[in-house]
Amino acid sequence: MQNQQLEWVPLVTAGLPPDEISKYVAMHQIDLVVAATHGRSGLKRVFLGSVTERLMRSLACPLLIVRSSEGDDMLKDGSSISFKKILVGCDFSSFSDLAFEYGLSLAQDFESELHLIHVIETPVYKDILKTSAAAGNSPETALYDQLNAKLSEKVPDESAIWCRPKTSLLAGRSYEEIIKFAVLNSIDLIILGIRGRNLIEVLLTGSTTDRIVRQGPCPVLSVCPIAK
Repeated sequence: MQNQQLEWVPLVTAGLPPDEISKYVAMHQIDLVVAATHGRSGLKRVFLGSVTERLMRSLACPLLIVRSSEGDDMLKDGSSISFKKILVGCDFSSFSDLAFEYGLSLAQDFESELHLIHVIETPVYKDILKTSAAAGNSPETALYDQLNAKLSEKVPDESAIWCRPKTSLLAGRSYEEIIKFAVLNSIDLIILGIRGRNLIEVLLTGSTTDRIVRQGPCPVLSVCPIAK
């Protein structure tokens, strides 16, 4: 922190990092935690656990997750960090609603291009597709129209004054499609809502957010309902 022109407080403590950080956040009403991930995967992650995963589900504030290489790229010219393109994953749950609130606020502050993305995973929508087909309608067209309308309804008309909102429907596995979209569109920040799955389930099966954190091309801001 030498030569940095801001107030800062050093803290050295003993214990489990997620527990100690969460306690400090709650005690001092911290608004944002920034952490780097090691990108651990496979058996190491299952047996040793993930500090990032624990923080995502225990913090009383949002968590901004970066990898070391990302920081080098974002600050290589010595300029301030600017999120010119922000992606929000939306599955129409209360978790993604909270992520959208943060995304819209940040997009307005940075005057960003805001991408609201929904990924159609066929197993989730199979009942809707069957019902539409039985009624003699084109199931894919009806589903896309319905989801497009829901996405558009989430974006306030006045938001276009401060940012550039865009909506997109993708099809496939959520984490794969979001990562591909982020790469192709040079996204600077991905914002995702965190579901309240228990840690053992997450470590054994993985989660959309965890996979995006480890494989995505940019920082990820995770928000949880307890953070609101």
